[in-house]
Amino acid sequence: MWHWLVLAGITAVGLLVVAAFALFIAFQILNRGDPEDTVDDFYAALEDGDCELYMDSTTEPFRQDFGLTTCADFEAAFGGNGTAEYTVDDRVNRQGYAIFDITESFTRDGEPAQAEVRFFVRRIDGQWDLDGLMPIEEGTPPIE
Repeated sequence: MWHWLVLAGITAVGLLVVAAFALFIAFQILNRGDPEDTVDDFYAALEDGDCELYMDSTTEPFRQDFGLTTCADFEAAFGGNGTAEYTVDDRVNRQGYAIFDITESFTRDGEPAQAEVRFFVRRIDGQWDLDGLMPIEEGTPPIE
């Protein structure tokens, strides 16, 4: 009889370990975040002049590439007047990063204008950050 109790105890411990592992994996999957939220945060930071949100949604190399490494630089460049409407035209997820093709609609010199850009969003230390940006010109291959 005692061997059945030992076997039941070992089985119960094994099931608890499997359940704990399943909960850990589920938490990791649900806590990944959405890289599109980073794109939304980037545009919100430009529109509101929110330097903290800009710094939180971009990587250091990205800020260096655009010369906006301090809040003073950011506020001088945008200061809450970076309004642009945008739509996500295409999105591809890769392991550790996501690529977005975006069409921006804005006003330039009183005239409506559009620009197409490609954002590269990387997952760094559990957070999605905007890491690169390039204009999409005619002949640019689609995201693959």
